[in-house]
Amino acid sequence: MKSSDAIFSRWLHPFVFGAWMVALVYLLGSRRYMDFLRPEFGLLLVPAVFIAMGFMIAAIAGNRTTDVDVSTALRAAVLLLPLVFLIGAPNAMLGELAFKNRFLGTGTIASNSQKPSGERFPWENGQNEEEASLVDTTHPRLRAAGECFITDLYRRAGRYEGRRVVFTGMIMRDEALKEHFGGRDTAVYRFLITCCAADALPMAVAVDTDLAKPFAKDQWVRVTGTFSLQRLEDKSFPLVTDAALEPIEAPTIPYLF
Repeated sequence: MKSSDAIFSRWLHPFVFGAWMVALVYLLGSRRYMDFLRPEFGLLLVPAVFIAMGFMIAAIAGNRTTDVDVSTALRAAVLLLPLVFLIGAPNAMLGELAFKNRFLGTGTIASNSQKPSGERFPWENGQNEEEASLVDTTHPRLRAAGECFITDLYRRAGRYEGRRVVFTGMIMRDEALKEHFGGRDTAVYRFLITCCAADALPMAVAVDTDLAKPFAKDQWVRVTGTFSLQRLEDKSFPLVTDAALEPIEAPTIPYLF
């Protein structure tokens, strides 16, 4: 008994710091932190790894012991509990349930962002309009050349009006969508986050097609169709008509920023 108490007393602090160091390395290596944080936060996890390593080395070198009692065990358990959750939680991203709890409608989308004088669209540089979407292909986070983001359709709606667009997102079919999208029950959406998944808000585009029926809920799809901004009383909503849907794998970074 004394032997086990001595081990607990000697190695409790190094174990706690070492466990956090390993967990942070795992989050960085697997990129799993992007399930709930902006990618830029990875830069903060790197020094956090070295800080945890430093505390672990200091605890080992200092030959520090701690009292073996219930309060000490509880404090260690509180520090380790987030790691237990991290290991036990499945790889999951926000989906339909979060959409229903967080969707506030589309509000009023600005439509006065028209093509500036002298600006050239992709197809005006020798590419056919039918083969290109209106998008800045230099955007660093585009999954593929020629695709835009749902956020682009909200922020620059006037620039896309009446034009072919290509974007990706998760599909949803629900009667509750009809009040927001002029009687349409199908939308493709992604979550926009400012800091982390806790502040994520869904941004959705109505899809006017019958091709969505075979798709399971939260299936990732690539949508190709004609974009327009529709009025609904004192609000507006984005709509894609003549839409073609293609199933795809979920992107490495599922959220928009």
